[in-house]
Amino acid sequence: MKREVNQMKRTKLRLRLAVAATTIAMIVTTAGAFACTGVYIGKNVSKEGTTVIARSEDQGTSNYEKMFKVQKRVTKSGRYLKDTGESQKGFKVPLPKTTYKYTFVPDNTGEGDGMYPASCTNEYGLAVVGTVSAGVNDKYAKADPYKKTGTGLREAILPALIACQCKTARGAVDKLAALTTRYGSEEGNILFFADKTGAWIFESYGGHQYCAMKLPANKVAVFGNQFMIGTVDKTNTSGYVFSKGLFKALDKAGAVMENGKYNITRTVSGDYSRTDYSTMRTWMGHRLLAPSTAGSYDSSAYYPLCYKPDSKVSVLDVMKLYRNRYEGTSYDMTKSENKALRPIGVNTQSDVHIIQIYNSLPKDTCCVQWLCMGNAEDSVFIPSFSGITDTYSGYKVNAHNYNAKSLYWNFKSICTLAETDRAYLGKGVRAYWQSQEKKMLSQLPSQIRKTKAAYKKGQSSGRAYVTALGKKTASMEVSNAKRMYSKLIKVATYNQTDASEEMSKIHFKFK
Repeated sequence: MKREVNQMKRTKLRLRLAVAATTIAMIVTTAGAFACTGVYIGKNVSKEGTTVIARSEDQGTSNYEKMFKVQKRVTKSGRYLKDTGESQKGFKVPLPKTTYKYTFVPDNTGEGDGMYPASCTNEYGLAVVGTVSAGVNDKYAKADPYKKTGTGLREAILPALIACQCKTARGAVDKLAALTTRYGSEEGNILFFADKTGAWIFESYGGHQYCAMKLPANKVAVFGNQFMIGTVDKTNTSGYVFSKGLFKALDKAGAVMENGKYNITRTVSGDYSRTDYSTMRTWMGHRLLAPSTAGSYDSSAYYPLCYKPDSKVSVLDVMKLYRNRYEGTSYDMTKSENKALRPIGVNTQSDVHIIQIYNSLPKDTCCVQWLCMGNAEDSVFIPSFSGITDTYSGYKVNAHNYNAKSLYWNFKSICTLAETDRAYLGKGVRAYWQSQEKKMLSQLPSQIRKTKAAYKKGQSSGRAYVTALGKKTASMEVSNAKRMYSKLIKVATYNQTDASEEMSKIHFKFK
């Protein structure tokens, strides 16, 4: 995700964070402002028995509305998917005659840099999440330079470009590989592709080189803005897909070898991408999911991409992870000396998407997406099935500025108030939304049974059921949000008092 400084209309930045006490250094170059955190949970270690791919979409400011829509299936020749970013030069990619129905989470058009579809699920049971941005060192950049602005692939269209024309996760890998070879990339990107058979991670390092890896079903992964595929054997093509010129580019950049094998991560990584800004988030994933092996934080470590969790991981655990601000460690963000750190649960999240794939459901609706609008810590994850043909009206409001009809703004307004007083306001907000998530997850088995029954009557019947269910669920939580806000603003106003009158403040509670 490359929009942490959107006040500058996404002027290309490369972040470099060196945390020494509370120091952040930002280096401006041409690679992008890196944000977002990626998560993968293999189905064999998932408490719900589902493959999970997830990502937070982090921004440079907190007022960044996202939407949630459905693109219908289309059969028509001569169409293109165009990157409409203001800095692009009319770059477009031709589409096949038939493109598939898919869900997506686009920007509001006022941001001016294109679609940024973020998270997609399609009618063949394919889920696409992207991207987590990452960058390379100078040596590798010379060996495999990014395409010039306006002439190559960007995050702004990638998830939708894949979801509209691929049926499987492996097919998505092959398609993105072919597109990268043909058009080149303007950025360093990491994407997830998943279906009923499992998941793949795809890392695009420079202008034309990439590596994709099939993710193990018995492991998990959490990472910040860092390339994570480590040591590979270039002869192993069963679990990997390598670009034709990858190893030549790695050699040219001074390949780091380990026991005769290429370590991609150590070869391509720039110093700035291996600082606390990203590495601390990667370590925190280990600490949350595999505390027995996480150890103390090591800022110089190259933490592995995949590892076994200490116990099975629920989707609720993933939600909790996306709210994490280093609680329980010496880096706890509530401590004044840690305010400059970059947590997983940054309060400038515009949305967080978690996709579970249920093998027992028909392909058309096997993906269940938990979508959180606003920052996860003070908002709620709302589920929907991928078979939907439409979304709740509040998801479709295109509002660059505040709009009371926008689902995003209803939840983000609560986030804003909650953050003004984390102890007296935020605690009650968080408690309520998390209780709602537990309730919705407990209802999911029954909804899955009803979904199966509806699909037995036919695809149209199944789609009608999940569409109505998705709208109803979102509508209920928006209603809860409106009620919460009216009570929250009253307590927040009551609590506006001098520090000497701290004892007169009251805690916000909501039922």
